[in-house]
Amino acid sequence: MKKKIYALMMVLAMTVSMYACGDSGNNGGSGGNSEVSEEKTEVTLGTTSWPTNMFFYLAKEKGIFEKNGVEVAIQDFASTTESTNAFIGGKLDFCTFASSETISPFIQGGDFSIVLETDKSNGCEGLVATSDIKNIGDLKGKTVATQLYSVDHMFLLTLLDENGMTEKDINIVDMSIQESGNAFIAGQCDAACIWDPYFSQAKDAGGTELFSSADDPDLITDVLGASKSVCKDNPKAVTAVIKSFFEAVDYWKENPDEANEIMGKQLGVTADEFAAQMAGLLIPSKEDVVTAFTEAEDYTYWGYTQNTVRNFMYELGVLDSKDADCGDMIDAGFVQGLVK
Repeated sequence: MKKKIYALMMVLAMTVSMYACGDSGNNGGSGGNSEVSEEKTEVTLGTTSWPTNMFFYLAKEKGIFEKNGVEVAIQDFASTTESTNAFIGGKLDFCTFASSETISPFIQGGDFSIVLETDKSNGCEGLVATSDIKNIGDLKGKTVATQLYSVDHMFLLTLLDENGMTEKDINIVDMSIQESGNAFIAGQCDAACIWDPYFSQAKDAGGTELFSSADDPDLITDVLGASKSVCKDNPKAVTAVIKSFFEAVDYWKENPDEANEIMGKQLGVTADEFAAQMAGLLIPSKEDVVTAFTEAEDYTYWGYTQNTVRNFMYELGVLDSKDADCGDMIDAGFVQGLVK
């Protein structure tokens, strides 16, 4: 695990440049107990192509946001780099993240809170290669496509490290995850480290799976960030968005055929393909999220952020002090307010 986190920090140490942040607000956890206003509040949410992010589209399609008193304008981005830049630059109220991609922006001054864990990856992303590549060692001298500084770049660095290799042993081509998947299918690279739906599409096109997140489901989780300004000035909207996510998940469970059709169309896959991709993810309950966000030494989301920062980021020269506290990034109060 130390090797995995070390590789992750190498990615985060070179993260995207930051934009100017808005005024800091107080922690919004107390807002979790607020009743949602009858008057709809307009907010913006940035996201990328990932199965559980489609629950926000389902909530919009089925009027769940509206029922909970919030109007959400969802903006789709081609990469997490673009969505992060827009969010940190103050252009979005909410943004979806892979958990690994939250730490460096926060440490560098990003004015946001993580308010929801949306999933754990259990086979929905990984490394795919041509049939002649049988193991990680066979990647030496090969061309591998992935999005630099993304969570799947971390995957790639982790695998190389565990097999006694470095990025110098391969030729990494920087592309968006979608472009990486397309390039692999088109025969323009030897391997690609990508997430679904592109991971599944690459395997369906004849690619060999060398590694997937099913090998370690606790390593990659996905979360929702909310700006400190919306947490402070409109906590009811934060509660409404989180509540709507869980209600969309419930709707999917109760109406799987319809929901898979709606979300699959948004993701650009069939209903059956979407269902298969969701089988590679674990969706936490409200109680699971509270546990993940509670201070602990084990590998919960809270423990991950704290242990990563304290043990590795200082060693990599990203931080001037070992005392950086990413616990302040996590706000469990909104979800706690929904737990009965």
